[in-house]
Amino acid sequence: MKKLVLCFLAVPLLIPVSAFGQDQNAAKSSATKSITISGRVSEDGKMLIAKNGEAWSVMNAVALAGHENQQVKVKCETSAGHSIRVRSIKILATPATVHANPSDSAFRR
Repeated sequence: MKKLVLCFLAVPLLIPVSAFGQDQNAAKSSATKSITISGRVSEDGKMLIAKNGEAWSVMNAVALAGHENQQVKVKCETSAGHSIRVRSIKILATPATVHANPSDSAFRR
């Protein structure tokens, strides 16, 4: 009889423990996701325009200061609403454009 009473008392004490574990799983699923985006920094430095045309708003715009209108590769964490938090920046080399001029001395032979 005592064991049966103890079992009925122990069950309500274990229910909050299982509910706490469910809350932890929900917090992990809403965590931010780390991604890498290649694109151009806007003129004001508050947006990143990806190569596919998507515009991302930057939460920590100070990280992009000095890189306006440059092609960059950014490692960042995404949040809701197309916003990112920049973790690291790598400047991409822009390809040199060469224009041939037929009247140039290199073409006269």
